[in-house]
Amino acid sequence: MRLRIGVALAVVGIAAVALLAGPLSRGDRLSDILTGRTPLLAGGTRAPGGGANLTGTADLETDQRPATLYLACDPGGTGLSAALTVPRFAELAPRFDFAGLEGSGSATPLTGILVSSAGSVRSMRMPVQGAATGADSGFTLTVTGARRGEDPLRGLAVALTQPGTKLTWTQASPRSGDPALTAVFTVAESDAAALKGALTGCLAAPF
Repeated sequence: MRLRIGVALAVVGIAAVALLAGPLSRGDRLSDILTGRTPLLAGGTRAPGGGANLTGTADLETDQRPATLYLACDPGGTGLSAALTVPRFAELAPRFDFAGLEGSGSATPLTGILVSSAGSVRSMRMPVQGAATGADSGFTLTVTGARRGEDPLRGLAVALTQPGTKLTWTQASPRSGDPALTAVFTVAESDAAALKGALTGCLAAPF
């Protein structure tokens, strides 16, 4: 009897290894496979992606204007990302070096993100990529999470699914002597529901 059980367990183990071999050989994380974000079988359905906007304000010294923060989830590609868009950035260019952040920008972590909610505070510093966008000559600053290991944006995204969460984005200029650009966003109940639906595919706990 013990021999039969041992043989059965061995067969199950071999089958599991064979099933995991395909996704792992493609470079997918075991955590993504176990949580359903990566399908086991070729052609399988990945966890859905999506995105949602938050509206807030951006300040550069005494200049204040509306700003938008777009949170996105792409389970099969970049994972989590956050993109801050500041309108009419050309008006601020004499005091802030947007050009120095265009394209890949700098590897220096010039972006600081602080999230506070329900008595907890989370902060991180990250490199950023910038690009001029939009009909109103906006400038978009994008940070992306890690595709391998613990994603620093995951905790941020989880916090943003709770109403009342406050996010402060502090953007340093690559040009010495420039003031920092600061944007503030507060999550309303409707925002929290939209973000939870859009980001669910990227919020599974890491392995």
